[in-house]
Amino acid sequence: MSKIDETTSSAEPAGSAAADAPAVPPVLRLDRVRKSFGSAAVLKGISFEVKEHEVVALLGPSGSGKSTLMRCINLLERVDDGQIWLRGTDITDPRANQDRIRARIGVVFQQFNLFPHMSVLKNVTLAALKVLRWDKDRANERAFELLDRIGMRSKADAYPDQLSGGQQQRVAIARALMTDPELLLLDEITSALDPMLVGEVLDMVSELKSRGTTILMATHEMGFAHRAANRVVLLRHGVIAQNGTPAQVMDESQDPATKEFFSHFRGL
Repeated sequence: MSKIDETTSSAEPAGSAAADAPAVPPVLRLDRVRKSFGSAAVLKGISFEVKEHEVVALLGPSGSGKSTLMRCINLLERVDDGQIWLRGTDITDPRANQDRIRARIGVVFQQFNLFPHMSVLKNVTLAALKVLRWDKDRANERAFELLDRIGMRSKADAYPDQLSGGQQQRVAIARALMTDPELLLLDEITSALDPMLVGEVLDMVSELKSRGTTILMATHEMGFAHRAANRVVLLRHGVIAQNGTPAQVMDESQDPATKEFFSHFRGL
């Protein structure tokens, strides 16, 4: 290669816009997170990142620590050691405003957790009205926009017991998106659904991915994780066993325990 070629193909020179641009922090960063319940260590030094617009699938057998980790990220459990950062904010700092942090993180759990005495519209707008003090017109406008997106506007006045499981879970996702969270946590959101209803909820997650939503999802839907995730974090006994692309972790890993785990799931 000539010197001219070398110069042309080199990186951006110092002082260029690219060189001077500050590094964008990940949306979520976990640094050596530990959590025990009594003498049982559930999380044993978990460290990984979730970047903007990335979908990361948190996989692993039951008891590997997935749900506990999700609860730590949403501040429902306090970590024993380590730090969790949300766009540069240490959310594990005891001085952090937990309500403000939770408003930046949308969460959907295994159970729908809708208030049975409230309509769909009131379930979706409740947190925005009571916690964030939005006015009613603003909250309703945002709620109807979300209900339109999930095909549920006609059910705005319905109550949870008038909805199918899949519809209830879609409403729970709409509620989590109400305040445009920086991060969406999905914790086994299809595990309580009839198999016939799983597809409609996963289709909605696919749509969220196409819109650039940053998602961390714990799931047993291995085929969906393989198709939808940018990266897979595999937990085993409270530690990260593998962290890579779906192909690297689910197809190409040479680790015997990893191969054994995924051997039970066919058609990935």
